[in-house]
Amino acid sequence: MSAITFRFTRAVLVIMVLIVGLWLSIGLALRQVRHDAIVAAEATGMHVSRVIAEYEAASLRAIDLSLRQLRADWQRDPKSLDASVAAHEAYLEREGLVQVAIVGGDGWTRYSRLPMEKPLNFSDRDYFQVQKASAGDEMHISAPVMGRITKRWAIQITRPIRNPRGEFDGLIVAAMPPPALEGMYRELGLGAADVIALVRSDGVLLARTRDLDRGTTVSLAGIPGLAADSPLEGAYHTKAARIDGAERIFGWRKVRGYPLTVYVGQGMEAVLAPYYRQRSLLIASGGVATLLLLLLAKVVSSRRALREQVREAEARRQEDRERLMLELHDGSIQSIYAVGMTLETARRQMESDPKAARRSVADAVAHLNLVIQDLRSFIAGRSDAEPSKGRFMDEVQSIVSAAGSAAAPPAFVLEIDPAAVQIMSPEQATHVLRITREGVSNVMRHAGAGRAHISLTRTPPAGVRLEISDDGGGMAATAERSAGLGLHHIRARGQKLGGAARVESEAGRGTRIIVEFPAYA
Repeated sequence: MSAITFRFTRAVLVIMVLIVGLWLSIGLALRQVRHDAIVAAEATGMHVSRVIAEYEAASLRAIDLSLRQLRADWQRDPKSLDASVAAHEAYLEREGLVQVAIVGGDGWTRYSRLPMEKPLNFSDRDYFQVQKASAGDEMHISAPVMGRITKRWAIQITRPIRNPRGEFDGLIVAAMPPPALEGMYRELGLGAADVIALVRSDGVLLARTRDLDRGTTVSLAGIPGLAADSPLEGAYHTKAARIDGAERIFGWRKVRGYPLTVYVGQGMEAVLAPYYRQRSLLIASGGVATLLLLLLAKVVSSRRALREQVREAEARRQEDRERLMLELHDGSIQSIYAVGMTLETARRQMESDPKAARRSVADAVAHLNLVIQDLRSFIAGRSDAEPSKGRFMDEVQSIVSAAGSAAAPPAFVLEIDPAAVQIMSPEQATHVLRITREGVSNVMRHAGAGRAHISLTRTPPAGVRLEISDDGGGMAATAERSAGLGLHHIRARGQKLGGAARVESEAGRGTRIIVEFPAYA
């Protein structure tokens, strides 16, 4: 096989590998996008259900307080109840109070806020039987029923009335419309297939933003979040909801102090809409890229074209190499090192603190996703946004915090002069952050230090000085490693800052990196 044929075959093989790698990357990216969409939907559902659950708990507390006070007024002086109900209506107006009534122990009405043509008997109602059978003083929330006086669907909230001997002597009932979840639904801007529901712990549906009449005939017992030993909140995926058969992701939250759970369901079609858009875009882009790579495979058969490409690439090779080395070494590689430290921490925590280990693994996964995003941006030719002056100190603190997750991290002292931050340009701030990350990494990996110090100060008349020092083994103990890419990149960035970087070190007395440059705010 001639040298030309061999070079051609090898080039085509590389292109084929690139095509396979491209589609593998697209598949992995789409899998991650789908996973992220589902995780985001679960978090949204739990957050919204948490807000609604707190609102419902506050409403029920207000209603229960009024029931207790009205019951006391009735037992003290039945004739005063009209005035008491009128006073409490102002407090319960936002809850949509429909009716307040007193039902005797025989089931016949003894008082009604609304006019009645004749007394009515409610002894057949479930809520009457529940209170009659109970020996305690519990508030009971009924399923929605059609009121015999109000002629409206309402939830009956009751408390028992007992005579001086402690015997059941009837109940006080407040009729409220099912919670106005429709209003919340509109305010929260949920999708057309999304639902909010309020469910009693025995599986009885109390309120729903759609199909409430159909839901009252279906028991929801057994779904996650209803059992007494269930967590306070959570999320689950159902491919066929019991009421309407729709596929949704539900987030739920229990209402504190009451046997109720709020559910927020998001339709899978809406949840995965970003995934479908990304899939179409990536598949289209992958198809175009594949065609271009196949075209390139044909082009590389021409020696002249190859020579031209080599000549053009040679002119940019040195500059691109320097840029690649700076950006990859100071950015993604350092971030991956930080992920490694986090995973090492998780490994040590697995036996002593599994929960902390899981949190550490979750942090590592989150940071790894950021690294993946950075690499995608880098491959696509998009540079990271330069940090604003307001974010600079947070960025520096995050670098030191990441170092603190190591097995035996040195004690870092951080001193940042806000005046120095203010006079730097965003581009200079980016270089300073990269130098700081590299310096912290060197301390963690090579210095064997107990203490380290990072300072950023302003130097007259308009300069900035960055210093990273440690009390470790010094340059003589780490001569070979300290002469690597890290210090080379620090010096290169010092030149890009318009200044200079130098390293001062003695055996056994630590190392100090000093970068001084003029500010261009």
